Amino acid sequence: MSLNKDMVQRWRSEAPQALLLGFGYFVAALLAVRYTRLNGGVALLWIATPLLAVDLRYRPKRSWVLRMAACAIASAAATSLQGLGASVAVPLAITNIFEGTAIAWLMRRFEPVPTHLTSVRELCILVIVAGLVVPALTAAPAGVLAHFAAGVPIRPNIFSWFCAHALGTLTVMPIVKLAIGGDILGWARKVDRREALEAAALTALMVAVTGLAFATRFPLLYVPFVPLMLLVFRLGRLGAAISLLVLTAVGTVCTAEGLGPITPPGTEIGTKLQLFQLYLVVATLIALPAATELKRRKLLFSDVQEGAALHKIIADRSGEIIMAVDADGTIRFASPSLAEIAGYTPASVTGRFARDIVAKEDVDSITYAHKNAMADPDATVMFEFRARKASGALAWFESHARAICNESGAATGTVNVVREVSRRKARELTLARAASTDPLTGLPNRRVFAAAYDEVTTDLKDAGSQSYVALFDLDHFKQINDRFGHLAGDEILQAFADILRANVRSNDTVARLGGEEFGVLFCGVNLEKAQEACERVRAQLAAAIVEAPSGEEVRTTVSVGLAAAGATTTLENALQAAMPRFIEPRTGAETGSQSRLERTAARARECG
Repeated sequence: MSLNKDMVQRWRSEAPQALLLGFGYFVAALLAVRYTRLNGGVALLWIATPLLAVDLRYRPKRSWVLRMAACAIASAAATSLQGLGASVAVPLAITNIFEGTAIAWLMRRFEPVPTHLTSVRELCILVIVAGLVVPALTAAPAGVLAHFAAGVPIRPNIFSWFCAHALGTLTVMPIVKLAIGGDILGWARKVDRREALEAAALTALMVAVTGLAFATRFPLLYVPFVPLMLLVFRLGRLGAAISLLVLTAVGTVCTAEGLGPITPPGTEIGTKLQLFQLYLVVATLIALPAATELKRRKLLFSDVQEGAALHKIIADRSGEIIMAVDADGTIRFASPSLAEIAGYTPASVTGRFARDIVAKEDVDSITYAHKNAMADPDATVMFEFRARKASGALAWFESHARAICNESGAATGTVNVVREVSRRKARELTLARAASTDPLTGLPNRRVFAAAYDEVTTDLKDAGSQSYVALFDLDHFKQINDRFGHLAGDEILQAFADILRANVRSNDTVARLGGEEFGVLFCGVNLEKAQEACERVRAQLAAAIVEAPSGEEVRTTVSVGLAAAGATTTLENALQAAMPRFIEPRTGAETGSQSRLERTAARARECG
């Protein structure tokens, strides 16, 4: 009883939406049979199926029955009033509803999470399901019903049904998907006045050019492709959907009225409409793949930009830009180092918005990072951006932001430590092209470490600064794998990699050298600083807890050694200089690891 009551209540709440869908389906079906049903057969263009298919695609299956019933009644009514008649209204309604339902079910089956035509895969699924498989399944029954009701030939009507339903669905379904999926409303909310006027102007141009092409006998069929591609490039998937809808609506009405240059004068209207369908196929195959590929490339570019961000906290800095930024983005303080690094005096930027000196393309990303830092006062947020120096040169910068809180604990702004990383960004691009990263930890591999060592030691010849190589080896790693399994070992490696990232500077190089061995190249530091960083890594790993797949807690320690990087010292020699500590018994004691670090540091001091 309670179940029936819940069902009745749900149907009552969904009834208005189902009635609205049924009304839309009725109008679309009535227009199709009114204008494109010729020679007593089936309609030559069908645009009702996409309404049902897309609506079911985004609804839970428990809501399907009411919507299917509303559209079935609408289909039967349209067939009785303007179609093949009441004698086949019910079986044709069943065929139409099966078509829309099958498309929705198959799309959910092969693409459970809709991406709103942002991937080539979804577009291919749409073409195969809605443009080939389902229309082919419903075409034969429809041809037989048309023959039974009107005595028309079966084969031509099977072909006409297939073309009409396949092409109509592919043409109308994208804009219905964008509307029901929220893309159109989302675009409308965020679009500014200029973009809205541009979209309206391009749409008007598309209507005007299409009307001109189909209202005359001049060979202007491909002229509408110009505003079509303008809409695609300026509005993406929405532009493709709008242009195809305009092309379908204007072209269908004009062709049905005998206008347009589709065929020479005297050609039957049915033949003209079929050739117009072929024309729409060409337009669809131009617009939809182009719009989908543009969206895919935009998303791919965004992913690459995000993947290039390196999250690390830099400690003990000197000579970096220090900035205090209010909640609204106003710069309240800038350190004197700003003049040396970027060419601006602190007074020239104080009181200005930070976005004024940031590259336009990165304003949104720094605003997002600024808000994130204030939202979590206990976290340090790292982000990278481009800005112009006083000289006009565009450079990359890295900022570490932390919230400034008042006495009540509320964030009032952020303090930022900023450094230029243009050289590192250039090096990252080279390394990314070489794909030289360890797949498990995401750290650079031994080849990258060797290249960085060669670069640093070359610079040592000119600068005379100090650099050190640290070699880390996880203690008892084989026993961890044997006892807890290799998945636990992988978790340990990843956790240690995160610890290393968090304790090195942006111009240092950290890498996985192989197995449980990791290396860090400290550039331009003295031995004490390098030793302090190694000790932080050692202490943090000793305090870390990794949960094994079995639920057990896994702890481990690390042995570390230091060796000086010299202009005449190869990487292998430097690593070998740090290696002798591993001969000593490792009993898992933190004190033992610390003493080994002190002894290898002493050796590094003697060598350096």
